[in-house]
Amino acid sequence: MAGVAAVALAASGAFAAETKKKPRAPVRPNLVLAQNVTQPPSNASSTSDLAMRVQALEDALAARDERGRADRTRLSTLEQQYQYANLTYDNGRPTFQTGDGRFTMSLRTRFQTDFAGFSQDRQPASFGGPRDLATGMGMRRAYLGVEGKAYSDFAYEFRINVGGSGVEGLELSKAVVHYIGIPNWHFSLGIIEPAFQLEGTTSSGNLMFLERPEIVNIGADIFGGNDARRGAEIGWAKPDVFWAGDAVNATLYFTGGKSHSQFGHGNGGDEQAQMLFRLGNRVWSDGPSNLAWGMSIAHVFNSGTNAGGGSPTINLQDRPQIRVDGTRLISTGAIDAQTADMIAFDLAGNYENFFLGGEWAQFTLDRRCGNAATTFNGGVCAGQPFRAIADNPTFQGWYVEGSWILTGESKPYTVAALNNEIGGFQQPVPSRPFSLNGESWGAWELAARYSDIDLDWNPRRTASATQLAGIVGGRQRIMDIGVNWYMNRNVKLQVHNSFVNVDKGTAAIPNRDSQDLNIVGVRLQFSN
Repeated sequence: MAGVAAVALAASGAFAAETKKKPRAPVRPNLVLAQNVTQPPSNASSTSDLAMRVQALEDALAARDERGRADRTRLSTLEQQYQYANLTYDNGRPTFQTGDGRFTMSLRTRFQTDFAGFSQDRQPASFGGPRDLATGMGMRRAYLGVEGKAYSDFAYEFRINVGGSGVEGLELSKAVVHYIGIPNWHFSLGIIEPAFQLEGTTSSGNLMFLERPEIVNIGADIFGGNDARRGAEIGWAKPDVFWAGDAVNATLYFTGGKSHSQFGHGNGGDEQAQMLFRLGNRVWSDGPSNLAWGMSIAHVFNSGTNAGGGSPTINLQDRPQIRVDGTRLISTGAIDAQTADMIAFDLAGNYENFFLGGEWAQFTLDRRCGNAATTFNGGVCAGQPFRAIADNPTFQGWYVEGSWILTGESKPYTVAALNNEIGGFQQPVPSRPFSLNGESWGAWELAARYSDIDLDWNPRRTASATQLAGIVGGRQRIMDIGVNWYMNRNVKLQVHNSFVNVDKGTAAIPNRDSQDLNIVGVRLQFSN
């Protein structure tokens, strides 16, 4: 025990001595493990985080400023484009268009220079028909105009013509405003050209022959179609209505007199007025090939009066499908009729580069008693007023035509368009325009048409107490064969030969004025 005590005292003394040599370390109360507490952020980390936040805010502000500058640039560009008009020159047609596309204006021209050579047999002295038709040249059409759209929902056309049938002169050919804001519909008012009958659905710049056949020209002249007319129209056209590939178009017209003629628009009576309706349907198409039918109906409300008044009359007549000499070889003469009706049916189609089409038409006039009311004793006009209808002379005509495009192009079919290019076959577009340097020759087409119209109605009937006399207008048959050379989209040369047979006379001498003649016609055309 004494030894243990001695050792303890010695150790205590040594510890005391060591304590005196070194200061005692401070005591840290409540010591815990570092992983069990959250250390407060140091000054360095706080500064770094703040800098990152400031940088992010500056980046966001810079991005916002960049977006603002981009928006201002975009708006400025749109404003400039809205005021800026682009000029394009596609297929020879200069077109101005605003940047937003709501306004367009295209310049349109069409020139047709015709030559015709007539060959007629020498006729006896008793012959009463036209002799020695004038061989020569003429400017058939010379169009200059503009067309386009305004505010997207409206379209317009304005055109003047300084050409003519044998005599050139200035006339207003078209001045019309179309509303096109409703899909598939158009509403038009002004100087229009109704798309009426099969050949009337093709513009004059796309004609396969130099002129349309007689039944179409008569329909235009008397029943208010195709020619430049004061009037209004409502049209609807849409493809794929009943099945894929079909296309339906229907157009209703109300027309007055011709824009360049006083005929049927004189004082002392009302202006001539007609209503026309055209229905067409492409029943099949595989793209290049098409098959379509059509129906055309018209009614004349008032045949009109000339300057100075007088009784309204109707005269069915036409030239032999050429206009260099304006002589009509067949004509009913002035018939005392204020109202009339017509109906026509057509069928046409193309299979690749072959085309075939035809049409039949009938014209019915409401002939009035006129002065005969005072001479009829117990007849249809006895006791009837001056304007009573005495009978209904009826006339018919038809034609069939076809073509073969030797270079392989096909005729495109227009489903929907404005005015007189609705639901019809157009001229081919050359796949290789003519160029001696390029050794290409454009498109070549062989064409043929046979037309027959009879303007006789009871021609041997003479007037009596119970009936009016028959009508001797004549019958005309034409075989037209020709070649069309489409040098490019704009230039076309046509050379045609027509074999014409006219059967005409009087009630007493049926064949007095009959004749056969040959006509060579050439046309050079530029159209855009």
